[in-house]
Amino acid sequence: MRSKLETSIAGVCHARGTNAGLPAQWLIYITVANFDESISVCENLSGKILVEQKNCGGMGRYCFIQDPAGAVCALFEPEL
Repeated sequence: MRSKLETSIAGVCHARGTNAGLPAQWLIYITVANFDESISVCENLSGKILVEQKNCGGMGRYCFIQDPAGAVCALFEPEL
């Protein structure tokens, strides 16, 4: 049996609501083992949180971050 995380998934996210301030782009999700620690490392290295933590329908939690040069991505911690 395949786990939820062994299947590639793609989706479309509209620039509405909490996503309205995100730039138009392809958005990668980086899977992390420790969400809170990863957010702390991001902020300690002068990155910022663009959209606070959200839950992803029982699959895990994620947030959008930006590095000091302006690149945006998402951090994702799967629910195990």
